[in-house]
Amino acid sequence: MDILLASANQHKVRELRMIFADHRVITPPELGVVFEHEETGDTFFANAYAKALAFFELLQWQCRHSDIPDPTADDTLVIADDSGLCVDALAGAPGVFSARFGAEEGASSDDERTALLLQKLEGARSRGAHYVCCMIGIRGVDRFYCAQETWRGEIALERSSGKGGFGYDPVFMLPERGVTVADISDAEKHELSHRGRAARALNGVLASKGI
Repeated sequence: MDILLASANQHKVRELRMIFADHRVITPPELGVVFEHEETGDTFFANAYAKALAFFELLQWQCRHSDIPDPTADDTLVIADDSGLCVDALAGAPGVFSARFGAEEGASSDDERTALLLQKLEGARSRGAHYVCCMIGIRGVDRFYCAQETWRGEIALERSSGKGGFGYDPVFMLPERGVTVADISDAEKHELSHRGRAARALNGVLASKGI
């Protein structure tokens, strides 16, 4: 099956290509289309669905004027996800604003956002947190499939020197292992992560529908 992914984020593309290894994952640039979508929803589902639908509708129009895959074809599925980090001591923030966390304070990179997060948690007694991923597979306005999963952990006291993962991974601690996500292998991350769990759950839903 061709998975038409509503993202060109290289970190996310790399992860999803490993997770959906039995399928062909195709990005907007590889299709020759420009896709940008502003996430304005107040839930992960709202953002993921709106993004998936916007990409689906763009491809529907484009396939009439070029040779890109038809998003309604039986062997094709448009997929989008929205993910984020929810920190207990921050009342669930940054949540759906994870990618824009601290923008008003000048944070514009992963390193700056993780540094700001650690700063805001200085002295906090609770460091519990969880990742969320909502993943949508869509074949039309009224025909879509959804899976949402979480990954529980804690925010570390300091940034890890590990080179794995991206985003908040260097400060997302796995207490049972005593390491952050940046310290584990890609294969381990895909097995444990919110995105890996959501992708497998979505795969299960699709399989049950014969897709």
